[in-house]
This record gives sequence, C-alpha cells and structure tokens, in this order.
Amino acid sequence: RVLLDAPCSGTGVVSKDASVKLSKSEEDIAKCAQLQKELLKVAVDLVDANSQTGGYVVYSTCSMMVAENEAVVDYILRTRDVKVVPAGLEFGRPGFTSFRGKTFHPSVKEARRFFPHVHNLDGFFVCKLKKISNRKTKLVKEDEGGEEGADVTEGPEAPKQQQWEPRRRGGKKRAAENAPEVPEPVPAKSPKKEKAWV
Repeated sequence: RVLLDAPCSGTGVVSKDASVKLSKSEEDIAKCAQLQKELLKVAVDLVDANSQTGGYVVYSTCSMMVAENEAVVDYILRTRDVKVVPAGLEFGRPGFTSFRGKTFHPSVKEARRFFPHVHNLDGFFVCKLKKISNRKTKLVKEDEGGEEGADVTEGPEAPKQQQWEPRRRGGKKRAAENAPEVPEPVPAKSPKKEKAWV
C-alpha cells in the first residue's frame, strides 16, 4: 500500500496564506500536474495487484485545482489498470466528473473534496485507488505515429506482438519471423501514340 501526498500548488491553504492567490500562475499549476501524474504512475507501479493487502494507493493534495486532482486521477485510470474505490470518509464533497467542458471518468465522484468555507479546514483532495492488474497502457501522441489518446498496452499481461531483432550489419531491424515475399509492383506501360496519317 502507498500513500502519495503529492507536492502541489498549495491553493487549499489560501485561507491561511492569501499570497497563494497571487504567487501561483497557470504555468505553475501545469508543472505541478505533470509531476503529480509521474509520481502517481510510480506509486501505482510499486504496488502489486496480486498482493494479499489489496494493492491500494491513496492520492491526496492540499490543492483545489481540478488539474491537480480529478484530471490526475482520470489520467491514471487511462494509463494503469486501476479503479477508484470509496475512501471510507463520511464527509466531504464528491469529486468532479466534469469541469468547464472537460469530462472525467464517472468513478472519480468516489474521490472526496474538502473546502475551507464548507468544512472549516484547509482545502484538501483525497482519492483511493485499487490496482486490478499489473498491465500498463501508454497514451500515444500524434508525433509518435498514432492518434492522440490511442492506447497501447504494455507489460507482461499485454497481448503478444511481433518480436524484432537487430541485423548484424547496418544497425537496422528486421522481423524475427520470415515475412511473406511481396512482389514488386509492375510499372504501368505508357500508351502507344498513334501515327497521324496525312
């Protein structure tokens, strides 16, 4: 089991430190969100889905920003075989499943948000994840030869793909299995020009 209290923008403590409203930019939030995604992936990879204790990860921040909370959880749901489970907390507001045109996985509502003006404490976000299998999924970008958001499964539980091995010369790669020969295309013959009779 792993508890990840991730470094964040600290926007949840604005009631104690009003300077947070002025000291954080959109770029700061984006950097925090990227770091949180990487840390959460590592945390999930550290637990074993076949563990007797269940393979649980608890993700939390003291931020109110959706980009650092629901968006990060939605990301891990698409890149690792995990699911959101109830945290067992009897108070707090459900996580957002949509925000300003962005839609998140419906199970994100099982996460809990705590607001300073509602719960009389620092702003906080907590989400409990259960690892289902050790399968990994990579989100392919357009510049990597696939459609943006396409899923490619990795890991020991991924479907087997054709194995490749390097050639001895030239450093190029070839298929380990003999590929069927493909006949070379026959060039089209240019039409003969008819003679003009005078």
